[in-house]
Amino acid sequence: MKIALLLVSILLSSNSINAQQAAPEPPLVNTTGTAEIKVAPDLADLYFEVEVRHSDLATARKQQSERAAKVLAAIRALGVTEADLQAADISIIPNYTAHDRERAETAEVRFFTVSQRIEVTIKDVKKVPDFIAATAAAGATEARSVGLRTSQFRKHRDAARANAIKAAREKAVALASVLGSKVGKPYRIFEGAAPWSSGSNGFSPPQIPQGANAALTEEPDDGPAGAAFAIGTISITATISVSFLLE
Repeated sequence: MKIALLLVSILLSSNSINAQQAAPEPPLVNTTGTAEIKVAPDLADLYFEVEVRHSDLATARKQQSERAAKVLAAIRALGVTEADLQAADISIIPNYTAHDRERAETAEVRFFTVSQRIEVTIKDVKKVPDFIAATAAAGATEARSVGLRTSQFRKHRDAARANAIKAAREKAVALASVLGSKVGKPYRIFEGAAPWSSGSNGFSPPQIPQGANAALTEEPDDGPAGAAFAIGTISITATISVSFLLE
């Protein structure tokens, strides 16, 4: 008897849970808002390469070390603090003769390539061309990239999110008014494109870039000496999807 009562209790509980899961959602209006904020960057990340090739490894290492020291000195002379400067580990690569590449363990080494990557963060983006010129004169063999970003990223991202939510609500109000309804409280909120968005197979996180590449081009022959550096702006975007109750 007790077993029978227990089975009945389990069945009733299961039916209750299934009924709750199958309960229809209230009337909703689903919208997605997107916002973009463009700001002037105030930080620049530069990456330099200092490379030396020589048939003698000890000589290559010595020359590379001396050249890297000059590049670091040139960077420090422009006001960069140690907190914004990093010299990565040194890379040593042996280069073999063409016909012996498949037998590197016994092949003859033509020369060694010793290189080092130096990273620096500049807090005055207008000085980027000065840094590139100074490091090149000191012995840097390559300026790999210029990445621009803002030190106030979180502030601008939060503002973009707020604007995206506002846009989603304005869209919901416009849609509901056509049907003679009013928008109530939010029922669900997604950051990114929600499953109901057109062309979406599910949740997608928002794309919020933290930086952008700067343009560094040579001036025409009749223009000023040096390079033309266009700082421009960077974009910080947010996408918010909201389900609002319909009243």
